[in-house]
This record gives sequence, structure tokens and C-alpha cells, in this order.
Amino acid sequence: MKLSDEFIENILKNIPGSKKAATGVLIPTDSGNGEYLHLKGFKSAKEVEGLTDDETYFIEFCSKKEILRLRNINGAHDYLLRLRANAIVDEARIVRVMSTRRDKYEESGRSWSLTQYYHTKDSYHKSYISLLEKKNMKQVKSVPSGMAHIPEVNALCIKSLAGDVVVVSESLEYFYYFMTIAFYGNLYDIELVDRIDALIIALRIIKGSETLDFDIDSRGELPAHIEREIQSLVKCQMQFTFGHEYAHYLCDHIPSADVLMKMSSSKPYLSELAMYNHSLEYEADHYSLKNIKPKSKDYKGITQGAFSVLVYLHFIEEYGNKFGVGDFSVSETHPAAKDRVYKLLDNLGDKSFIQSAAIAEMFEVAQELSEILDERVDSLKEEYQDLFGFYGSLYLIGYKKKMLKDRVDF
Repeated sequence: MKLSDEFIENILKNIPGSKKAATGVLIPTDSGNGEYLHLKGFKSAKEVEGLTDDETYFIEFCSKKEILRLRNINGAHDYLLRLRANAIVDEARIVRVMSTRRDKYEESGRSWSLTQYYHTKDSYHKSYISLLEKKNMKQVKSVPSGMAHIPEVNALCIKSLAGDVVVVSESLEYFYYFMTIAFYGNLYDIELVDRIDALIIALRIIKGSETLDFDIDSRGELPAHIEREIQSLVKCQMQFTFGHEYAHYLCDHIPSADVLMKMSSSKPYLSELAMYNHSLEYEADHYSLKNIKPKSKDYKGITQGAFSVLVYLHFIEEYGNKFGVGDFSVSETHPAAKDRVYKLLDNLGDKSFIQSAAIAEMFEVAQELSEILDERVDSLKEEYQDLFGFYGSLYLIGYKKKMLKDRVDF
């Protein structure tokens, strides 16, 4: 229940130092160090009846029925709900994001649930599934899938006791978005400084220092026609990402827990595990495209999306450490992104719409961007002592008309 204007005015009148917020009111605490209590609304006794104190923390972004479902995980859908809910509950900023999403969702008269909200973001994996042959389509349709606000910039096909799920982090989608502005912005006359700043934001997302509140504090508003083009490219990249995870599932790559423990608990198994996983990653890259129905009009776009994703990963591997951003795609069990690019090109053969010359050009763009990024970082040293490490937000200066004040404006 939102606070009434009358209630807010009463607080402002009777509590010295209180301030009106974008939602609710800010009330100063007794600490004397500038801290405020942000009062946004009330929950009725009926809404929290029967819930434990710990469970009430979920009420802002889960329906009551969902909270009760979390008590006992009965299947993969419940497991996916738990992944989503647990990723939010301890992150105050993400709770605010979800609260704002809930307000907008309910404005249309719809009853909120976290699951139903995430169904509005199902287009990436559903559009990919629609491109599969019937047999594969039937198999992957049975796997609960979707987005989640998990902090890791990652995509996962998880085999659990409750069932299999495929989940892609929202942070990965944001990473793709800003990398796409950096790599393809020249096609849409985006200024170089904004492309490089988009690259900085993408690297900060990987590092975990960029606040993931893009819904409520936009980093810049691109012209509508450019935004559509960027989002179209991101869609293809996300389709490939879901396709990659579905390929792991369809190719039966996901080992049982006891096999994983056996292979990873003994050093003699490490080289075997590395060879095993390298092979699987190459195969998943290939089958994410091979599984698409022949002559599909979307094949070319998703192929381009696949190579874009792998070049983005290559950029992090090749240049990330220079800027204090560790890679996230390479380990003892994952092949280098550059190797994945050429292996995919080789596996596709004459079915690839991308030629080796175009791949070489993409790597050249990555190198050029890294060199310009060096110069940009140097130019910002006086303003930011730790450009990639401080927790907060950066903006695209050419597209941000007004800087917003946290909690007051959003």
C-alpha cells in the first residue's frame, strides 16, 4: 500500500529534516551521520499473515503464494523461483528495482507475481525455441527457463535434484547492451566518447561495481531508432546464449553431481575435465546454430550474435586484467573465446554467413577500442581514482540529459 500524499505531508511537517522521495518519504535517523530511513509504503496484516519474519522480506517482490512455495521445493519451477527470489532479497538496490517494476506492472490492473513478471521477459528463449525442429522443441519446452537478477554475469544450465533449469542473468543482458554500443555504435553515428564510456560500463558490470539499477536510473536515452537497432542486435546475442545452454541440455552435456565431484576432487582428473569441457563448449557453440531449422530467416542474425558474444568475451580475456577486471569465461575447464570463434567458424563451414576476414576485422576493432580505452582512462584519472572499482553509476554523457539524485528522483 502506497503512502498517501496527506501522510507524506504530515511526516514532512512534523519530523525535522525529512524529505520527499521519488516513492514515499526519507526520515532522518538518530545516528546524526546523515543516514535516512526510506519509508515507501505499508503492508496490510492480511498480506503478511502466516509468514515468518524472514519470509516478510520477500513480500515486496514475491506474491504470498510464491513465498509459501519457497518453503518446499517441489520441482524445477519452484527451484527457478528460489534462484530468482534469493538473488534479490539481500540486495537493497535490486529490491528497489523490482518494486518499481511491480508498480508499473500493477498499473495495468494485473496481479503481481515474480514468476508472471519474468514471463514478460521470455521472448529471448521462446523465440529461439520456435526455431527448433519439433523433437528438440518438445524437449527444451519442458525445461523451466528465463532471466534472473543473479549477480554473476553468466548463463547456466543447471541439473538439480528438483529438476533441470536454464537461467541467464540480467547482468549478462546489460553487458551485451553496452558492449554492442561500443562495438557497433559507429554504424549509428554514436560518438566515440559514448562508445568508450559504454565499454567502461560493460567492464564495470563484469567487475560488479556498476549498480544494476538501469530500470530506474538510465545511463542515457538513445534516439528511438538507434535503441531499436541496438536491442535487435542484443536479442540475437541473447538467443545464441539461450541456444548455447539448450545445446548443452540436448547434447546431454550436464553431468550428474557425483561425476562432477569425482572429476574435480582429484588432480589427475583435472586435465581430463578440461579436455571434456573444452569439447562440450565447442559443441554447444556449434549446435546452438545447427539446431535451428534450415533456411530460418533468423539464422543469419543469431550467427552474427554468436560471434559478437565470443568477441566480447575475448575482449575481457585479452584486455580486462589491464583495467583490473578479471575474465569470467575462461578457467581450467573452458577454452579461450578466440579459440571458440575459430572452432565455430570451422564447424559451420559453408553454413557460416561470417567469413574469416570479417572475424579478423572484429578482433581489430577490439584492439582499437582497447587502445582508445587506455586514453580515456588516463583522461579520467583526476575525476576517478578507481574508475573500474568504485561502486556506483557511470553515464553516456552525450545521451544523459539530466543527472538524477538517488532516492529523491528515482
